Amino acid sequence: MSQRLLLADRSNHTTQKICVVGHRVLYLTVHDDPQPAEVFLRVKGPDVPSETIALYDVIARLLSVSFQYAGSLEKLADLLSGTKFAPCGPLTGHARIKACTSLPDFIGRYLLLEYCDRKDVAHGPSGSKLSQAPR
Repeated sequence: MSQRLLLADRSNHTTQKICVVGHRVLYLTVHDDPQPAEVFLRVKGPDVPSETIALYDVIARLLSVSFQYAGSLEKLADLLSGTKFAPCGPLTGHARIKACTSLPDFIGRYLLLEYCDRKDVAHGPSGSKLSQAPR
């Protein structure tokens, strides 16, 4: 069994808020020092059932445990990106990702763009203040 990465008592974090199709909101918080070690997801909207909130909590926990046990960030993000189900479509809140095919697709694209320098998943040009915010 592999060793678990011990988390610091205090860590840096980044919170990204996006809005998909104007009504579903996702808050993605990544604790990183310098690579992601823990992920929190919060989904809000007028029609978000408790089952959906619980599902995204499970996704966040699985990502966190995977990162803490040295799971491949790029492989995990690749698995999420490209998933297709509602809500999907145009999104606001990120300077370089303008649409998603699902919320997990956005999470995967975000991780690939911000932590793996995968510019191929972006829709907008580099150099924006949002995508280069200090960590």
